[in-house]
Amino acid sequence: MDRILVHICCGVDSVYALRKLKEDYPNSEIVGYFYDPNIHPEEEFELRWIETKRVCDDLGIECIKGDYELETWLNAVKGYENEPERGERCTICHDLRLSKSAQVAKQLGCNKITTVLMMSPKKDFEVLKEVGERVADEYGLEFLAVDFRKNGGTQIMNQLSKESQLYHQNYCGCIYGLFGQRKNVEFYPELVSFGKGRLAGSREELLFTKQVRLFAESLGLKCKEEEFSFIGWRVLSSSVKLNKDYVDHKVLPYSATIKGIVRATVLDIKDNRVVLNKENVEVILTEELKEPVLQEPRIFTKPTFILPNVVNVGDKLEFQLKTEFDPSMKSQNLYIGNLDSFEELKEFYSDTDSEGKQGYTLKEICNFIEENKDKIKEGQLLVVVYGANLVGQLGKRTFPIYNLKF
Repeated sequence: MDRILVHICCGVDSVYALRKLKEDYPNSEIVGYFYDPNIHPEEEFELRWIETKRVCDDLGIECIKGDYELETWLNAVKGYENEPERGERCTICHDLRLSKSAQVAKQLGCNKITTVLMMSPKKDFEVLKEVGERVADEYGLEFLAVDFRKNGGTQIMNQLSKESQLYHQNYCGCIYGLFGQRKNVEFYPELVSFGKGRLAGSREELLFTKQVRLFAESLGLKCKEEEFSFIGWRVLSSSVKLNKDYVDHKVLPYSATIKGIVRATVLDIKDNRVVLNKENVEVILTEELKEPVLQEPRIFTKPTFILPNVVNVGDKLEFQLKTEFDPSMKSQNLYIGNLDSFEELKEFYSDTDSEGKQGYTLKEICNFIEENKDKIKEGQLLVVVYGANLVGQLGKRTFPIYNLKF
């Protein structure tokens, strides 16, 4: 019996390609191999792996996770950083990934290889075919040059991807390709992590949700994601000086940027509020300095700082703040169980503060799901993992039964 090793780059490109291979080669054993050293950052790599695993699990296909070898890829494409998409850098990238796939194929006793990269409209089919056939010949294998895009394959892929609620990446994974797509930008949000946690609307939050979903589906539980958009916000830089010395502080979410520097004098302190001789900044004092959490969405965007309770009347304060608002940020709720009929509701949330605190761990949620899987399957219990909770319980506010009490 033929054994076909399929190089896989992501869930989206594989969701139809693997079905097509099973249909065209019904008597062959298909093994998936996820190998993408070109992807950056590593959180993106993990996110694409999880979606690939979901697709393969659904089709009953074994899938092997390759090592994350970014440095190997960077060395391979050195000198070709400015090549355009479909240029020489892409050819080198294809060669690297397919060569490693061929090595693994030989180790596993496969006699044929192919790649779902041939599904992507952004890749040159003829170049992939040439590289694949050359590499396969070197290892004594047969390369299957399948044009998955033919006969409406791209449209079928998009439909299947939508039905499976797969993460759809907006760049191939290559940082140089991303640089070519985005020009004259201050930073690349795809490559940036703000803090150590899972901030609302971040890739880290999405990755966490997908990890929970993968575990729940492995138990045979029904899952559904609902995406929602919200106005995102992040701190780019902030600084507070108290009598010319820097002081630890936090910034209240949705504080607007300060143009230049604001210097102010403390006129009075009322309860935990500082009265300044400037009205364009607000200061709140606290005994325990920690990341602020919004119970309600914030409407007004006055720059607001949270400082330890060491401020006195007459002190001099100096503030700098640069923030960014994103009007099209997205998060998602994950529903595990029967959304239309249930007796009990258990609520979690996926985001944390920037330090990774004030949230749930993957183990906590997965343990609860496993302990209650029978109740979930029987429709007694619905588990919800809300997104963007710490910035005003946004995910919960999109839940149709938000106002019902449990």
